[in-house]
Amino acid sequence: MKKILLSSVLFLSHLAAAQTLVWGNSFDSPADLQGWTFHDLNGNSNGWVQGQNIYHNGTALAYGTAGVLRHSISLVPTGNATGFATENDWIISPQIDLTNTAGTVTLAANIGRQRSTHTIVARDLFIYVSTPQKEVPTLADFQAMTVDAGGNDVQSLYKIQVGDSANPFPADLTEFVQSLVDLSAFAGKKIYIGMWANRKASGNNIQNINIDEIGIYATAFLGTKEVKRNRTATQIAENPVKESLQLRLNPELKENAAVVSIYNAAGQKMLTTRYSGTISVQGLISGTYLAEITDGKITERLKFIKK
Repeated sequence: MKKILLSSVLFLSHLAAAQTLVWGNSFDSPADLQGWTFHDLNGNSNGWVQGQNIYHNGTALAYGTAGVLRHSISLVPTGNATGFATENDWIISPQIDLTNTAGTVTLAANIGRQRSTHTIVARDLFIYVSTPQKEVPTLADFQAMTVDAGGNDVQSLYKIQVGDSANPFPADLTEFVQSLVDLSAFAGKKIYIGMWANRKASGNNIQNINIDEIGIYATAFLGTKEVKRNRTATQIAENPVKESLQLRLNPELKENAAVVSIYNAAGQKMLTTRYSGTISVQGLISGTYLAEITDGKITERLKFIKK
Protein backbone atom coordinates (compact mmCIF):
# COMPACT_ATOMS: atom_id res chain seq x y z
CA MET A 1 0.00 0.00 0.00
CA LYS A 2 1.75 3.10 -1.26
CA LYS A 3 0.62 5.85 1.06
CA ILE A 4 -1.08 4.27 4.10
CA LEU A 5 2.07 4.49 6.22
CA LEU A 6 2.73 8.07 5.22
CA SER A 7 -0.84 9.13 5.82
CA SER A 8 -0.84 7.49 9.24
CA VAL A 9 1.99 9.82 10.23
CA LEU A 10 -0.03 12.81 9.03
CA PHE A 11 -3.13 11.42 10.70
CA LEU A 12 -1.45 10.97 14.06
CA SER A 13 -0.39 14.59 14.08
CA HIS A 14 -4.06 15.49 14.52
CA LEU A 15 -4.57 13.34 17.58
CA ALA A 16 -3.39 13.51 21.17
CA ALA A 17 -3.38 9.71 21.55
CA ALA A 18 -1.43 7.43 19.22
CA GLN A 19 -3.53 5.16 17.07
CA THR A 20 -2.66 1.96 15.24
CA LEU A 21 -3.78 1.02 11.73
CA VAL A 22 -6.44 -1.71 11.88
CA TRP A 23 -7.57 -1.82 8.24
CA GLY A 24 -6.69 0.13 5.13
CA ASN A 25 -6.91 0.28 1.35
CA SER A 26 -4.70 2.35 -0.96
CA PHE A 27 -6.72 1.64 -4.15
CA ASP A 28 -3.45 1.27 -6.09
CA SER A 29 -4.74 -1.41 -8.46
CA PRO A 30 -7.94 -3.23 -9.42
CA ALA A 31 -6.88 -6.05 -7.07
CA ASP A 32 -7.36 -3.66 -4.13
CA LEU A 33 -11.12 -3.73 -4.80
CA GLN A 34 -11.42 -7.48 -4.42
CA GLY A 35 -14.43 -8.17 -2.23
CA TRP A 36 -16.03 -4.77 -2.89
CA THR A 37 -19.38 -4.76 -4.69
CA PHE A 38 -20.47 -2.18 -7.28
CA HIS A 39 -24.01 -1.09 -8.12
CA ASP A 40 -24.80 1.07 -11.18
CA LEU A 41 -28.50 1.47 -10.46
CA ASN A 42 -29.26 3.90 -13.30
CA GLY A 43 -27.50 1.61 -15.79
CA ASN A 44 -25.44 4.17 -17.71
CA SER A 45 -22.10 2.31 -17.31
CA ASN A 46 -20.80 5.19 -15.20
CA GLY A 47 -19.97 4.81 -11.52
CA TRP A 48 -17.26 3.82 -9.09
CA VAL A 49 -13.99 2.69 -10.68
CA GLN A 50 -10.38 2.14 -9.69
CA GLY A 51 -7.88 4.08 -11.76
CA GLN A 52 -5.94 7.30 -12.14
CA ASN A 53 -7.21 10.36 -10.35
CA ILE A 54 -8.89 13.07 -12.43
CA TYR A 55 -8.04 16.72 -11.78
CA HIS A 56 -8.31 20.11 -13.48
CA ASN A 57 -4.90 21.18 -14.81
CA GLY A 58 -5.92 24.84 -15.19
CA THR A 59 -7.23 24.39 -18.72
CA ALA A 60 -9.14 21.14 -18.78
CA LEU A 61 -9.70 17.90 -16.93
CA ALA A 62 -6.71 15.55 -17.04
CA TYR A 63 -5.58 12.22 -15.68
CA GLY A 64 -3.16 12.26 -12.75
CA THR A 65 -0.78 9.53 -11.69
CA ALA A 66 -2.28 8.34 -8.38
CA GLY A 67 -4.22 5.10 -8.05
CA VAL A 68 -7.60 6.00 -6.54
CA LEU A 69 -11.18 4.91 -6.08
CA ARG A 70 -12.96 7.41 -8.30
CA HIS A 71 -16.47 8.55 -9.10
CA SER A 72 -17.24 11.14 -11.73
CA ILE A 73 -20.01 12.09 -14.14
CA SER A 74 -17.31 11.72 -16.79
CA LEU A 75 -15.74 8.35 -17.46
CA VAL A 76 -12.76 10.11 -19.01
CA PRO A 77 -11.75 13.78 -18.79
CA THR A 78 -12.87 14.53 -22.36
CA GLY A 79 -16.15 12.59 -22.35
CA ASN A 80 -19.50 12.83 -20.66
CA ALA A 81 -21.53 9.94 -19.30
CA THR A 82 -25.01 9.69 -20.75
CA GLY A 83 -27.87 10.04 -18.33
CA PHE A 84 -25.75 11.47 -15.53
CA ALA A 85 -28.69 13.57 -14.35
CA THR A 86 -30.08 10.40 -12.78
CA GLU A 87 -26.79 9.11 -11.37
CA ASN A 88 -27.34 6.47 -8.69
CA ASP A 89 -24.24 4.42 -7.84
CA TRP A 90 -23.15 2.48 -4.76
CA ILE A 91 -19.94 0.76 -3.73
CA ILE A 92 -19.91 -1.48 -0.66
CA SER A 93 -16.80 -2.66 1.15
CA PRO A 94 -16.08 -6.21 2.24
CA GLN A 95 -16.47 -6.96 5.93
CA ILE A 96 -14.17 -4.91 8.16
CA ASP A 97 -13.40 -6.69 11.42
CA LEU A 98 -13.17 -4.34 14.42
CA THR A 99 -13.97 -6.99 17.02
CA ASN A 100 -10.61 -6.63 18.76
CA THR A 101 -10.67 -2.82 18.88
CA ALA A 102 -11.57 -0.58 21.80
CA GLY A 103 -11.28 3.08 22.74
CA THR A 104 -11.27 5.62 19.92
CA VAL A 105 -11.73 4.24 16.41
CA THR A 106 -11.18 6.69 13.55
CA LEU A 107 -11.50 6.41 9.80
CA ALA A 108 -9.03 8.59 7.87
CA ALA A 109 -9.55 9.21 4.15
CA ASN A 110 -7.42 11.14 1.65
CA ILE A 111 -9.71 12.95 -0.78
CA GLY A 112 -9.07 14.89 -4.00
CA ARG A 113 -11.46 16.97 -6.11
CA GLN A 114 -11.79 16.83 -9.87
CA ARG A 115 -12.89 20.29 -10.94
CA SER A 116 -11.40 23.67 -10.11
CA THR A 117 -14.86 25.10 -9.38
CA HIS A 118 -15.86 22.36 -6.93
CA THR A 119 -14.69 23.71 -3.59
CA ILE A 120 -16.91 21.51 -1.42
CA VAL A 121 -16.90 17.74 -1.86
CA ALA A 122 -18.50 15.47 0.70
CA ARG A 123 -19.13 11.76 0.92
CA ASP A 124 -21.67 10.15 3.20
CA LEU A 125 -20.51 6.84 4.58
CA PHE A 126 -23.47 4.65 5.41
CA ILE A 127 -22.34 2.12 8.01
CA TYR A 128 -24.06 -1.20 8.52
CA VAL A 129 -23.14 -3.27 11.57
CA SER A 130 -23.40 -7.01 10.99
CA THR A 131 -25.50 -9.05 13.38
CA PRO A 132 -25.88 -12.77 14.10
CA GLN A 133 -29.28 -12.60 12.44
CA LYS A 134 -27.88 -11.11 9.22
CA GLU A 135 -24.15 -11.49 8.76
CA VAL A 136 -23.90 -9.87 5.32
CA PRO A 137 -25.95 -6.76 4.42
CA THR A 138 -27.61 -6.26 1.05
CA LEU A 139 -27.85 -3.10 -1.04
CA ALA A 140 -31.40 -2.62 0.27
CA ASP A 141 -30.03 -2.39 3.83
CA PHE A 142 -27.87 0.57 2.84
CA GLN A 143 -30.64 2.21 0.81
CA ALA A 144 -32.95 2.00 3.83
CA MET A 145 -30.51 4.19 5.79
CA THR A 146 -30.85 7.08 3.33
CA VAL A 147 -34.56 7.78 3.88
CA ASP A 148 -37.01 7.77 6.74
CA ALA A 149 -40.43 6.08 6.82
CA GLY A 150 -41.89 9.00 4.88
CA GLY A 151 -39.31 8.80 2.10
CA ASN A 152 -37.46 11.93 3.22
CA ASP A 153 -33.67 12.15 2.93
CA VAL A 154 -31.70 11.21 6.04
CA GLN A 155 -28.11 12.41 6.34
CA SER A 156 -25.70 9.84 7.72
CA LEU A 157 -23.99 10.64 11.01
CA TYR A 158 -20.79 9.22 9.54
CA LYS A 159 -19.43 11.02 6.51
CA ILE A 160 -16.23 12.20 4.96
CA GLN A 161 -16.29 15.99 4.70
CA VAL A 162 -13.60 17.99 2.92
CA GLY A 163 -13.36 21.15 0.87
CA ASP A 164 -15.10 23.48 3.31
CA SER A 165 -13.52 26.38 5.18
CA ALA A 166 -12.61 24.13 8.11
CA ASN A 167 -10.84 21.57 5.90
CA PRO A 168 -10.02 23.21 2.54
CA PHE A 169 -8.46 21.55 -0.47
CA PRO A 170 -4.84 22.43 -1.27
CA ALA A 171 -4.30 24.84 -4.15
CA ASP A 172 -2.62 22.04 -6.12
CA LEU A 173 -5.51 19.90 -7.35
CA THR A 174 -3.21 16.90 -7.79
CA GLU A 175 -2.87 16.79 -3.99
CA PHE A 176 -5.25 15.29 -1.45
CA VAL A 177 -6.70 16.45 1.85
CA GLN A 178 -7.49 14.23 4.84
CA SER A 179 -10.85 13.81 6.49
CA LEU A 180 -11.38 12.09 9.85
CA VAL A 181 -14.55 10.23 10.84
CA ASP A 182 -15.19 9.00 14.40
CA LEU A 183 -16.30 5.36 14.26
CA SER A 184 -15.85 4.65 17.97
CA ALA A 185 -19.47 3.50 18.18
CA PHE A 186 -18.44 0.45 16.16
CA ALA A 187 -15.50 -0.65 18.33
CA GLY A 188 -15.74 -4.38 18.93
CA LYS A 189 -17.97 -4.98 15.90
CA LYS A 190 -17.84 -6.14 12.31
CA ILE A 191 -18.90 -3.45 9.85
CA TYR A 192 -19.43 -2.73 6.17
CA ILE A 193 -19.05 0.69 4.56
CA GLY A 194 -21.30 1.77 1.71
CA MET A 195 -20.73 4.95 -0.34
CA TRP A 196 -23.45 6.46 -2.48
CA ALA A 197 -22.97 8.81 -5.44
CA ASN A 198 -26.16 10.29 -6.89
CA ARG A 199 -27.82 13.26 -8.53
CA LYS A 200 -30.67 14.56 -6.41
CA ALA A 201 -32.19 17.99 -6.15
CA SER A 202 -31.59 18.00 -2.40
CA GLY A 203 -30.17 15.83 0.32
CA ASN A 204 -27.34 13.42 -0.45
CA ASN A 205 -25.99 14.76 -3.75
CA ILE A 206 -22.36 13.75 -4.09
CA GLN A 207 -20.14 13.34 -7.17
CA ASN A 208 -16.72 14.12 -8.68
CA ILE A 209 -14.46 12.62 -6.05
CA ASN A 210 -11.08 10.86 -5.87
CA ILE A 211 -10.47 8.69 -2.81
CA ASP A 212 -6.73 8.18 -2.60
CA GLU A 213 -6.87 5.80 0.36
CA ILE A 214 -8.84 4.89 3.47
CA GLY A 215 -7.49 3.67 6.81
CA ILE A 216 -9.17 2.76 10.09
CA TYR A 217 -7.18 3.32 13.30
CA ALA A 218 -7.81 2.40 16.95
CA THR A 219 -6.27 3.54 20.24
CA ALA A 220 -6.70 0.23 22.06
CA PHE A 221 -7.13 -3.47 21.41
CA LEU A 222 -8.66 -6.31 23.38
CA GLY A 223 -6.80 -9.61 23.59
CA THR A 224 -8.60 -12.87 24.32
CA LYS A 225 -7.80 -12.71 28.03
CA GLU A 226 -9.03 -9.12 28.29
CA VAL A 227 -12.30 -9.97 26.59
CA LYS A 228 -12.93 -12.78 29.06
CA ARG A 229 -11.92 -10.67 32.06
CA ASN A 230 -14.07 -7.71 31.10
CA ARG A 231 -17.35 -9.59 30.86
CA THR A 232 -20.38 -7.30 30.83
CA ALA A 233 -21.80 -7.07 34.34
CA THR A 234 -24.46 -4.40 33.75
CA GLN A 235 -27.84 -6.04 33.22
CA ILE A 236 -31.13 -5.08 31.59
CA ALA A 237 -33.93 -5.82 34.04
CA GLU A 238 -36.58 -6.41 31.35
CA ASN A 239 -36.00 -7.18 27.67
CA PRO A 240 -37.83 -6.52 25.34
CA VAL A 241 -38.36 -2.95 26.52
CA LYS A 242 -41.62 -1.05 26.29
CA GLU A 243 -41.34 2.54 27.57
CA SER A 244 -38.18 2.57 29.69
CA LEU A 245 -34.82 0.83 29.73
CA GLN A 246 -34.12 -0.43 33.25
CA LEU A 247 -30.43 -1.01 33.99
CA ARG A 248 -28.68 -2.71 36.89
CA LEU A 249 -25.24 -1.13 36.82
CA ASN A 250 -21.99 -3.06 37.08
CA PRO A 251 -20.60 -2.20 40.56
CA GLU A 252 -17.19 -1.58 38.97
CA LEU A 253 -18.63 1.33 36.97
CA LYS A 254 -18.66 4.73 38.70
CA GLU A 255 -22.34 5.61 38.83
CA ASN A 256 -21.82 9.37 39.12
CA ALA A 257 -19.62 9.37 35.99
CA ALA A 258 -21.52 6.81 33.89
CA VAL A 259 -23.05 7.89 30.59
CA VAL A 260 -25.50 5.84 28.52
CA SER A 261 -25.65 6.12 24.70
CA ILE A 262 -28.18 4.24 22.59
CA TYR A 263 -27.53 3.28 18.96
CA ASN A 264 -29.91 1.84 16.39
CA ALA A 265 -29.13 -1.18 14.19
CA ALA A 266 -27.43 1.10 11.65
CA GLY A 267 -25.01 2.38 14.28
CA GLN A 268 -26.65 5.81 14.51
CA LYS A 269 -26.65 7.38 17.97
CA MET A 270 -30.26 7.97 19.02
CA LEU A 271 -29.70 9.48 22.48
CA THR A 272 -27.08 10.10 25.16
CA THR A 273 -27.86 10.69 28.83
CA ARG A 274 -26.34 10.45 32.28
CA TYR A 275 -26.80 7.03 33.83
CA SER A 276 -30.09 6.38 35.57
CA GLY A 277 -31.64 3.13 36.65
CA THR A 278 -34.58 3.94 34.38
CA ILE A 279 -34.08 5.61 30.98
CA SER A 280 -37.07 6.61 28.86
CA VAL A 281 -37.02 5.17 25.33
CA GLN A 282 -40.55 6.16 24.39
CA GLY A 283 -39.22 8.16 21.45
CA LEU A 284 -37.61 5.13 19.83
CA ILE A 285 -39.40 3.13 17.15
CA SER A 286 -39.67 -0.65 17.49
CA GLY A 287 -36.46 -2.50 16.69
CA THR A 288 -33.10 -3.71 17.98
CA TYR A 289 -30.78 -1.26 19.75
CA LEU A 290 -27.41 -1.20 21.45
CA ALA A 291 -26.94 0.49 24.83
CA GLU A 292 -23.36 1.60 25.55
CA ILE A 293 -22.53 2.40 29.18
CA THR A 294 -19.20 3.99 30.06
CA ASP A 295 -17.62 5.89 32.92
CA GLY A 296 -14.55 6.79 30.86
CA LYS A 297 -12.55 3.78 32.02
CA ILE A 298 -14.92 0.83 31.64
CA THR A 299 -17.25 0.47 28.66
CA GLU A 300 -19.99 -2.12 28.31
CA ARG A 301 -22.44 -2.74 25.46
CA LEU A 302 -25.79 -4.51 25.70
CA LYS A 303 -28.38 -5.26 23.03
CA PHE A 304 -32.06 -4.77 23.69
CA ILE A 305 -35.32 -4.84 21.74
CA LYS A 306 -37.76 -1.93 21.83
CA LYS A 307 -41.39 -3.07 21.41
